[in-house]
Amino acid sequence: MTREVLFFTAPWCEPCRQAAPIFSEVVAELDVVARFVDVDLSPDLADTYSIDRLPTILVRADADRASILTGSRPKAEMRTFIANALGSAMNR
Repeated sequence: MTREVLFFTAPWCEPCRQAAPIFSEVVAELDVVARFVDVDLSPDLADTYSIDRLPTILVRADADRASILTGSRPKAEMRTFIANALGSAMNR
C-alpha cells in the first residue's frame, strides 16, 4: 500500500505561506513523511490529482483513493484530517 502526504503550494500563494509552517509542525508531530509540491514546478502532478485550489493537502492511501483538504486551516483541523486519513489507510 502506498501512503503519501502531499502539500500542494505555490510561491505566489499567501494562504500557502501561512499554512506551510503549520503543516510542517503537524507532520513532524505525527512523525509522517510528507513533501511539498510546487504546482508551478510540477503541473503534471497537480493535474493528476485535479488540484484547483491552494493550498491543498492530499493524503494518498493507494493508487485509487485519496483524501483532500483545501485551504489554510487551523493546526488542530490539519492534524485531525491527516491522522484520520492515515488511520483509514492503515485499516484497509
